[in-house]
Amino acid sequence: MFGIGTSEILIILLLALLVLGPKEIPKIARTLGRGLREIERAKDELKQSIEFEADEAQEEDSNDNTQPDIKTKEEPEPSEKLDKEMNNLPSNRV
Repeated sequence: MFGIGTSEILIILLLALLVLGPKEIPKIARTLGRGLREIERAKDELKQSIEFEADEAQEEDSNDNTQPDIKTKEEPEPSEKLDKEMNNLPSNRV
């Protein structure tokens, strides 16, 4: 944990006991525990909201790709259309 050994932790705890006193250490530990718990909850909540948004975006993408393409009847090229109309005209040859 942070590269601190057992002896260093004991020295820190002893100094905290001398500076803060035996009555203040449990209060401070409780406050630190609550703060860390709130940070953990906020982190989990943020993670869940990001995952939810990512899933929602992925569903939108998959819905867009699965929609069948509605194709209209293909229009012939103008020159082909003109040729067909010319062939359908009655002939007036004498």
